[in-house]
Amino acid sequence: MFGREWDFTTSSVTSRLFLVSSKRQATGEDYPAAAGKHCDDARALLAASRFDGAAYLAGYAVECMLKTVIQVEQGTAAPVLQYRHNLDDLSGEALNLATLPSARTCRYLKSRPVTALAYGTPPSCWKETLRYFPVGTIREATARDWCRDAQRLYVEIIGGMAQDGEITL
Repeated sequence: MFGREWDFTTSSVTSRLFLVSSKRQATGEDYPAAAGKHCDDARALLAASRFDGAAYLAGYAVECMLKTVIQVEQGTAAPVLQYRHNLDDLSGEALNLATLPSARTCRYLKSRPVTALAYGTPPSCWKETLRYFPVGTIREATARDWCRDAQRLYVEIIGGMAQDGEITL
């Protein structure tokens, strides 16, 4: 399930609708499960030529994966709220934690920088406010790149952690 490349040109969506991870919080947030859900939805929107929505959800998938890394390193299911949506801050914290002598997540962060998505003003960067921008803000090529990056990270981070027993799905 985690090792194959995804074809972003098809409209079939892998069902993760009932997925709950071992990192689900008492408040309901479940970053690993949300990452999978957002990857699937981004892929479906990309296949439907809904590039703004696909890019928006790809960014949220990346956010959820980075929060998962932080949770695993901190050894808690507590919310990772201090970083909110800032992908640059989340990525930096994930990398910082992964360099500690006791780090368990370094092997899942295979790229530097971790993600190609930068936090800032759309269309050149991802931000949670992208949902308020007009249709056509994100070009097809950008949406494809962001979705590809989100899927790569899903396989490397969530897939790797699941295979190694760091998290259960």
